[in-house]
Amino acid sequence: MQLTGSSPLFMILGFLLGLGVVYFLVRIKKITVNRLDDRTLVLKLPFLGCVEANGPTKYQGLFVRNVSETLNKVKLFQGLMDFDLMLRYAQDYNINYIGVEGDNPDGSWSKGRLAYSTLSKGHNGGYDIFLNPDLDRDVVCSRLKEELGLDIKPEELHTFLFLHEIGHTRKAGNDCYISARLNHSLSGGRRSVRRRRELKLLHSKVERFADDFAIKELLKWRGSQLLDSGYPL
Repeated sequence: MQLTGSSPLFMILGFLLGLGVVYFLVRIKKITVNRLDDRTLVLKLPFLGCVEANGPTKYQGLFVRNVSETLNKVKLFQGLMDFDLMLRYAQDYNINYIGVEGDNPDGSWSKGRLAYSTLSKGHNGGYDIFLNPDLDRDVVCSRLKEELGLDIKPEELHTFLFLHEIGHTRKAGNDCYISARLNHSLSGGRRSVRRRRELKLLHSKVERFADDFAIKELLKWRGSQLLDSGYPL
């Protein structure tokens, strides 16, 4: 068989095509799906970036696997705090998601980080709250007592932390929270001494309001617990 002059060209094209197929197959494995809320999914697609999709809402029944996973998550949060309180405040203050994922990109928690909240990206807006499930409760409660002057029982710790994050919401009256996030985002990496001082004062005001809100609501919850148990206040 005699090779023509075009054979090397076809070989090169075939090689490049093969590389393209391999690259595409590798990239296709990078597709990820994240749920923003009860009906909104975000798909991260190769070449196309992030795409939002709305799932069907016509189902009237239960998907067994979803129920099983949800019950396991309910048990996790029941081990952290009063679950009824968590749901009630979440509904009242437009909390879209409550999780235990850490603040680091790999899902781990930064040293000393107890909890945090973010603005939700779901179609309903609102907030997402994250609680650190692996805290040394006795140590943290002792530290909070020194800072706030309030005795917090270890079994109340995550309730307090959750209420603190609720205290960051605008509905709780913390209008400075949004301002602080916007100022932090818009200020860039380089800030003047005056700008840093202003941001620090704003952050302190935000945290102080959230602490006061959490203390007030925790004491209110304690009172309701005493009433439910039949003890006089």
